[in-house]
Amino acid sequence: MATAEEVATRLAFEFLRMGRYSASTGPVEVPDLARAVAVAAPDYEEIAVFADRVSEFSGLSVQSVGFEEGRDNPKVHIYLTRGSAREIRALPSEIDDVPVLAHKMGAISIRPEAASAATNRGNIFERNGRICCGTSCGPTSEGSSGTLGAIVTLGQGHDLFLLSNNHVFAGCNHVPHNQPILAPSSHDGRPDARAPHEVGRHYAISPLTSGDPFFVVPSNGDMALARASDPDAISSWQGDEHSGYDTPTDLIEPLSLMGVKKTGRTTGLTFGVVEARVTTPMPVTYSAKHFKGVVWFQDVWTIRASKTQPFALPGDSGSLVVSADGTRSLGLVFAASPTGEYAWMIPLSAIRGAFANLNLVSGHGV
Repeated sequence: MATAEEVATRLAFEFLRMGRYSASTGPVEVPDLARAVAVAAPDYEEIAVFADRVSEFSGLSVQSVGFEEGRDNPKVHIYLTRGSAREIRALPSEIDDVPVLAHKMGAISIRPEAASAATNRGNIFERNGRICCGTSCGPTSEGSSGTLGAIVTLGQGHDLFLLSNNHVFAGCNHVPHNQPILAPSSHDGRPDARAPHEVGRHYAISPLTSGDPFFVVPSNGDMALARASDPDAISSWQGDEHSGYDTPTDLIEPLSLMGVKKTGRTTGLTFGVVEARVTTPMPVTYSAKHFKGVVWFQDVWTIRASKTQPFALPGDSGSLVVSADGTRSLGLVFAASPTGEYAWMIPLSAIRGAFANLNLVSGHGV
């Protein structure tokens, strides 16, 4: 019997090979994925039968394929950007005895300037006169807004840095080094709230690379750092005085069905459930002032909103995802479905690997 991970890997391979992914321009070849499928299903006849099952998904457009991890009888989750209700109802409910669920959620598109379309009143959280995590932020060179995710240190150092997405702090690779980062963003300044204040200077990125995944290794994150300009102006507290919480420094790897929450620029405090791990390449369309293209990601997680409100919308990019009880940190939001029902998260293990053993900071200015 195949595992959920094997079924998800083979489905993704076939969808890519047949050009079913929403942002791909045609068939996509990923050598590492082809080798993984060959190991999982070495028999040619078995592969042919599986490919025939994939024909049942014709007419659909795929965003990503994930599988549940850390639970009994795990399911495979297929996230669709296009497909009629009739087509989705006709899909198989299991493949190789592994349950399969399909979710129609629309295409993921990251536009740093899109926050104002969600709301023109970005959240500004303060505690003891300091800017809190979860607040609107953005570089002075861009007309965009995102979320200040957390305060961090690097390795054994004591200097403070700010963590968010590349497309929030760096304008998708193009904001100059040492550019001021404001909180709230200049776009979210308004008469009834504090003026934008320099909280950091753009410092480092994990680069976004666009291109065919045959040539370009899929990314495992959209993240950036800013060096804190004035440590006395910022707090590790997440959100408002009453329902907020201090940034948890204990880290945990995500597991399916784990309850989580986050505080962000657009939707504030929201709750969700970790749903699936996406280990196979998935395309995300970026449209920024100086960067337009499709970036392929892998080794990310999906989160589903647990209540009627969205989990994340444009402007919430960069929010730190923590356990529902606020005691452990899991990762960083970098993308969301059009309605906000689904979000995609970079695990903190990938972020720590990209930035020299990054450590979350708590107890600062709280």
